[in-house]
Amino acid sequence: MKYALLLLLFSTSSLWASVVGVSTHPLNDDARVFSAEMTGYMSQRHEMGAGIRYTQEVEQDRLLDLSASGGQESRGLTLGGGMDFEMLSEDVNQPRVSFKPYMQYQKFDETTSTYMGAAPTIRKGFSINGQEVFPYLAVPTGMKLDSETDEFVYYASVTLGASMPFPGANNERVLLSVEGNKNMGSTSDYVGCLVSWMWK
Repeated sequence: MKYALLLLLFSTSSLWASVVGVSTHPLNDDARVFSAEMTGYMSQRHEMGAGIRYTQEVEQDRLLDLSASGGQESRGLTLGGGMDFEMLSEDVNQPRVSFKPYMQYQKFDETTSTYMGAAPTIRKGFSINGQEVFPYLAVPTGMKLDSETDEFVYYASVTLGASMPFPGANNERVLLSVEGNKNMGSTSDYVGCLVSWMWK
């Protein structure tokens, strides 16, 4: 099963939406997480998107992330994934640092684009009135292949988000994540919200 998921990761692509998702949240060993997400795109069209995501720990400190999504009008069905590698574990005095290679695919109107890149991410949790919150900062960067020009173009963005047990749910297996992304080279910024259920 593990090898089949890895093969799927490297043979498909994903949408230009959340790169990070819940892959930075402190999950149980061998955890499996199913997420539903809503995305609001801040382009001139102000479109909405919705999708599902599956996250699983395949080895200690390695999380596989697969997603599928669709959107309004100009945004078609998209697929993809990434693998989060923990480089530095979080403790009282230091944040968690990880590196997440990923592939993404986006169909926008009649144009398709494939993104290949990586997202270095830093996360440090804290507690507010007994509510645990895990804010993170990521810098997704990489190369974009545009179907119209067949040229590789460098891109970069900045992602700021936070995950936490869903407030008021009284269940640590239900998670809430919010995330915003600023694309440094275009107007494809977005804000997203994920509700996740963790089982194991």
